[in-house]
Amino acid sequence: MAKRIAAVLIIGAFFVLRAEAAMVSFLVIETGLMEEENKKQHSMQWENSLLDVFFDAGHIVCNAPMMRLDTKPVGEIRKVASADMAEAVEGGVDFFIIAQLDYTPGSQSPEAIALVVYTVTPAKKIYEKRMTGKSYRSVKDELEDLRGIVSGLIPHLKK
Repeated sequence: MAKRIAAVLIIGAFFVLRAEAAMVSFLVIETGLMEEENKKQHSMQWENSLLDVFFDAGHIVCNAPMMRLDTKPVGEIRKVASADMAEAVEGGVDFFIIAQLDYTPGSQSPEAIALVVYTVTPAKKIYEKRMTGKSYRSVKDELEDLRGIVSGLIPHLKK
């Protein structure tokens, strides 16, 4: 019996040592807002949900400072985030995720949301999800919905 327990512990140790966590960096971009406006609560909820869900899933997480653009960018969002992505690569990140929240003036929640997942070596888009924004009855409802949406990104992180 003691031999079995010892064997299970040794084998278990090998499995634990072989477990690898991906390093994931996030960037939340608000578009359609004036620079002097405060950060939107909804944008901060997205950022927190990204960090929390991926951390809880066992990944190493970090984020670039939230970015704000006057207008929605034309072309691929990666061009706008290239400096932040390059910095993440230098830090050893495996995946870079951009959440683009498109606001209209005066709105509290975004009109449209785009989530884009990139591998950094090689730099390549591996997944993209676009959805319309919505308003919530409570912060709890919002957090539950955002966590569910963000959880759907995790299966796309494959090295």
